[in-house]
Amino acid sequence: MSSPLSTKAAAALTGAVDEIEIPFVMTNTADEVRETREGAGLIDLGHVQTVRLSGPDARRFTNGMFTNNIRDLQPGECVRSAMCDDRGRVQGLLDVLCTAEDTFEGVLEGVSAEWFESRYGLYIVFDDVEMEVFEGAPWVISLQGPGTANILATAGLPQPAPGHHLTSETGIRVTNKDRSGLGGVDLIADGDSIVDLYDALVSAGAVPIGFLALEQLRIESGRARWPVDGTEKSMVHELAVNEEVCSFNKGCYLGQEVINRVDVKGQINKKLQTIVVDADPAVLTGATVQMGDKKVGTITSAAPSGDHAVALAVLWKTAWEDGVAVQIELPSGPVEGKVQHPA
Repeated sequence: MSSPLSTKAAAALTGAVDEIEIPFVMTNTADEVRETREGAGLIDLGHVQTVRLSGPDARRFTNGMFTNNIRDLQPGECVRSAMCDDRGRVQGLLDVLCTAEDTFEGVLEGVSAEWFESRYGLYIVFDDVEMEVFEGAPWVISLQGPGTANILATAGLPQPAPGHHLTSETGIRVTNKDRSGLGGVDLIADGDSIVDLYDALVSAGAVPIGFLALEQLRIESGRARWPVDGTEKSMVHELAVNEEVCSFNKGCYLGQEVINRVDVKGQINKKLQTIVVDADPAVLTGATVQMGDKKVGTITSAAPSGDHAVALAVLWKTAWEDGVAVQIELPSGPVEGKVQHPA
C-alpha cells in the first residue's frame, strides 16, 4: 500500500515506518529542520492509519477502553490517549476526535488499523458500537512549525485551538497536533483530495520535509514515539506522557487500577530522558547508558543536532538530574554524554 502522495517523493530517500514506505529525506535533513523551525514543514504520514467508533454506546465504550477522558468530549474536541492492557502497560497511542455526539475517530500511533480491530473488536459484545477501520484513505499529513497558522490562513483552512479540531468547507479535517515541539496540525483528507491539499499547502509556503527531519525535532523536544521509545512493559509514566494522555478522575477504564496506583504513590523508578552526546547518532540506538560501573538505562532513539547528537533514553531515577554526566557504551568504546532537560 502506498499513499497517493508517493509521486511527490519520487526523488526522495524513502524508508519504512510501521512497514509502510514514506519519504525519509526530501532534500537535506538539516535544511528541512531549519526551514521548519523558521516557518512550517509539511510531511506525508502515509503510515498513520485511522479508525471510527460510532453508535449509541460509542462514548461509554471508548471511555472505558482508553486512558483519557472521552466521556466529556464534545463535537470538535480531541484528546491524546493511550491504549493499555489490564496491567496498565502501554500497547499503543492514539488521538481521539469527537466528530459527533456518538461518533469518535482515532488517529493511531505505532499500531495498525488491523491490530486495533482485532484487539478492540473482542470487547464489543453487547455494546451498540460500530467499528470501522481504514488502512488507506482517509490519509494524514502534518504541518509543523511556527508558521503553521499563516500557511493555513493562506490556504483558506481553519486553525483549531489546542484540544480541538475543525472541518473546512471542502471536508478537510484540521486537528491541533504538536509532533515537533514547535506546534502544528494534522490534516486528514480522503484519497481524492489529499494531493490537491498537499499542493495547496506547498503553494501557501509550506516546505516538504521527510520523516528524519520530524524525528530530529521530536527527539530534541523530548517527545516519546510509540513503540520505538518503549517496550511491551512500558507504563505511561515511564514514557513521560502521563500528563498528556491520562485522566485520573474519569472512572473505570482498562488498566486504570495500576496506572492510578503508580500516579498516587509516585512509584516510578525509570523515565524517558534526553541525552546530548558527541557521537554518530546512527550507532546510538540500543546502546547501554552507564554512570560509573552501573547501568542506568538504554538509548531508544537518536538524531543529529548541530555538531552533536541528541538521544532519548529510558533512565533510572539516579540519572534524572539535569546536567548529570553519563557514559554511552559503544562497540568502539565508551563516549561521554550529558542528561539535558528540554527547554
